[in-house]
Amino acid sequence: MTDKEAFCENVRLCERAMYALAFSVVKNESDAAEVISESLYRAYKNMHTLKNMSSFKPWILRIVHNTAVELIRKNFKIIPMNELEDACDDSCENEMATRLTVKNAVDRLKQPYRTVVVLFYYENLSVSKIAQITGANVVSVRQQLSRARKMLRETLKEDFGQ
Repeated sequence: MTDKEAFCENVRLCERAMYALAFSVVKNESDAAEVISESLYRAYKNMHTLKNMSSFKPWILRIVHNTAVELIRKNFKIIPMNELEDACDDSCENEMATRLTVKNAVDRLKQPYRTVVVLFYYENLSVSKIAQITGANVVSVRQQLSRARKMLRETLKEDFGQ
């Protein structure tokens, strides 16, 4: 397998995580797509800096994170655009409403809390991998997760009227 083929295969394995992270930071589809495109260009151009292909996912996610943050700094007017899934039958309305409420609560978190929640809960990454991706230390990531959980708990109590 050539380096190009290995790169493409690894990108295919990480594309969902890359999009989720980019979208969680920039908050809209077109900017997330721009972040992914720029990140892939940067990653391919700098592939020689990756020493171990088993570290590809944290490496590429760090590039995505940095590119997304850079885009926000460059255009500080990011307007969130929420899109709802297509119609759902009655059996899944409650589940969809709950998921949407949780998603909205996560979307309302400020950075860096939103990023660590997305990476930890949606991408199932460890605290050490998140620290590697975001450039924070492990203790900071744990603290951010703890604070994010507390914020989510409070927000969801309000949303569910408890």
